[in-house]
Amino acid sequence: NEERVALEKQVEALSSIDSIETLQHRFAESGNKIGYIIALRIKGKRLRDESRFEEAVRAHSEALKQAEALNDTLEWVRILNNIGTDYRRMSILDVAQEYHHRALKLSEEFSDTSKLALKNHVKSLNGLGNIYMSLGNFERADSVLRLALKGEQKLNSAVGQAIDNANLGSIFEMRGMMDSAFVYYNYSMEHNRAAGSVVGISLCHNHIGRLFEKKGQ
Repeated sequence: NEERVALEKQVEALSSIDSIETLQHRFAESGNKIGYIIALRIKGKRLRDESRFEEAVRAHSEALKQAEALNDTLEWVRILNNIGTDYRRMSILDVAQEYHHRALKLSEEFSDTSKLALKNHVKSLNGLGNIYMSLGNFERADSVLRLALKGEQKLNSAVGQAIDNANLGSIFEMRGMMDSAFVYYNYSMEHNRAAGSVVGISLCHNHIGRLFEKKGQ
């Protein structure tokens, strides 16, 4: 895991997709299989951030094939979740759901109790929760996101707890339960402050302001 973290930092430090591809080829030439997989995964995420979704899926699919061949379950689960997110951003929710389900099932089949393994499990739950929200299945979304929140609490992740509480607030808001939404948006605000997330705090202000507008109508 120390090697994995070091490789992750090495790739993340690169500023462009081209430079990541160069390092990816170096990993391939030197036989560094884990480095190659990590470079592909991060390249896919950068492509997704640029809305180059089909290219992101191709990069992540190649990374998935390599992780399966290496039987690297940590990367396997991470990449399944990444592909799920790729398809979710493209609004292809049935395929996205399939990949997040696969990631969740795989994470539950192994006894790895590391923080990274737990984070992978939580991300699978988050992905499914977001899909259920998009589909209007609020009860299922609420159930899954509460499990994700428990995982973030175990990880002591202020950012993760802020996101999950905001999502739960959104569910209550969409169901017309404004008082409950207000409570969860405030929980999210507290965790964003603890994390020092200016963007998160601003989003919470927007959420809460919208609730007051709705109450005043």
